Amino acid sequence: MKKEISQNIVNNTTLKAGHTYVITKPVKVSAKLTIEDDVKILILNNIATDTAGNGLNFEASSELVAETVYFYACGDNLEQINIANNGGLTFNGTAGPITTTAAYNATPSNFTAKKIKCNYLGGFDPAGAPTLKLDAVTIANCNEDEWNVESLSSYYAGADAVVIKQSTISFDYLQVKYPIQNGVTTINSTVKINKGLKVINDNNFLFNMTSNQLLVANPLSYIRLPSHTKVYLDGTWGSVAQNIKVVTKSLPTPVNAAAYYYKDCTSCGQTYIYPTV
Repeated sequence: MKKEISQNIVNNTTLKAGHTYVITKPVKVSAKLTIEDDVKILILNNIATDTAGNGLNFEASSELVAETVYFYACGDNLEQINIANNGGLTFNGTAGPITTTAAYNATPSNFTAKKIKCNYLGGFDPAGAPTLKLDAVTIANCNEDEWNVESLSSYYAGADAVVIKQSTISFDYLQVKYPIQNGVTTINSTVKINKGLKVINDNNFLFNMTSNQLLVANPLSYIRLPSHTKVYLDGTWGSVAQNIKVVTKSLPTPVNAAAYYYKDCTSCGQTYIYPTV
């Protein structure tokens, strides 16, 4: 049974197992959204006619409580479709990358899930004025007290697969496959991957990373992989302009804007991936 969601979620709400939910508008979440295990959520494609993009936008101080939840794109007949042309998911916290606790003047956000699995989210319209780019999953201004999602996957994104901005967060697993644009984009953020990182991209760069600090020896913006982390990277490394580097005992030295491949577990010691500009 399909149930349509077209209004902002302003009261505590539960999406029940056994139903498929369809997001048909840009929906803001300002309360607690509980999603029961194995719920499927479809997002109606629309960015050709609506620059906001249908999707879920979790506002600062909102909550998500879920086990495993699946997100897919759908067409006008509200059936699942393998085309990404929507607004995707956005999670807004209340703190930035340097702050270790949520801002004192705001109730912290709380995003908790075992697995968030996304397919064909986001969208890109190069003919727009200006060019319209809506990323599949965006995480902004979150710290580790607010972000408690164990595993996130973003496959076949319509723009960047995962964008992390002004955040300090961690995952057990982060998986990206075949986005239209970049795989993992980080902006002034630190990201720890505890158990597994997979990024496969045959369109653009594996990583798109920026920082406002030029610190090569001890960068404030990085992706950190502990020892014995499963890593699968296949695609073009990163742009020459960003000069993304690696400190590692395991991964091969990358050449910016060149093909890169690694599929193995990291050995002893930490691995850091970071921009130098």
